[in-house]
Amino acid sequence: MDRAHPFLPPAGWMQSAMLARVVSIDDPEARDRVQLRLFALDGVDDQDAPLWARVVCPFAGDERGAFFMPDVGDEVLVVFLQGDARYPLVLGGLWNGSSAAPADLGSEGNRFKRIRSKNGVVVTLDDRQGRESLVLETPAGQRVTLGDGPSTITVEDANGNRVVMNGSSIAFTAAAKLRIDAPQVEICAGMVKVDSAIAEFSGIVKCEMVQTTAVVSTSYTPGAGNIW
Repeated sequence: MDRAHPFLPPAGWMQSAMLARVVSIDDPEARDRVQLRLFALDGVDDQDAPLWARVVCPFAGDERGAFFMPDVGDEVLVVFLQGDARYPLVLGGLWNGSSAAPADLGSEGNRFKRIRSKNGVVVTLDDRQGRESLVLETPAGQRVTLGDGPSTITVEDANGNRVVMNGSSIAFTAAAKLRIDAPQVEICAGMVKVDSAIAEFSGIVKCEMVQTTAVVSTSYTPGAGNIW
C-alpha cells in the first residue's frame, strides 16, 4: 500500500466504535439481541435502518452466564466485528447528562460497587475497611445485610420485623406478633427466661419440678412436695 494505491475500505466497513441508543429489546429471532439507532448516522429518530446487535457479556454459555441486558432508551457503545457493519456488537452502556449513575464515589473514594435494576432492586458491595458488607434491597424496603465489620447478618423488612445474627446470639424482633408453628418444638438450653406480664398455656404444662413464690389458681391439686 502506497500513495499511488491507497487502502480503500470495503463498502459497509465501520472503522471505529460508535455511540447508539437502544430502541427495542424484542428480538424477532429470539437471540437476545437489541435494536440500535446510531447517533452518528442520520440522527437517531429518523435513521432508516436500525441495527440488531449482539450484547457482549462478562461470560456466556449454554443456559448460563451473566445476563445483564441494556434497556430501551439506554446509551451504549457499539463496535463492528472486523469492521463489518452487518455484525454490530454492544460492548456496554454509558451514563450521560440525562442518565445518572446509581451511586457516586463520594468522600469514601472508590469503596462501593452497586447494581441497581430499573425498578430499584439494589445490590451493594461496601469495601470500606472494617465495614465490609454485602447488602440486598428491594424497592419496598426489604433488606438483607451480610457484614464483616462487625460480623453480623441482618434480615429486615419495611414493617419493622428483624432478625439479627452475630457472633454469639440471634435476635428476633417482630413489629406485632412472633409465631412459631410446627408439629413439635424443642428448646435445649441451660436456662430459658421468659419476661412477660402474662404467660398463657392452653394445654397441659408438664415438668419435673416447679419453683414459685406464689400460686394463683381456680383449682389446685396438692401432692407430694407441694406446699399449700
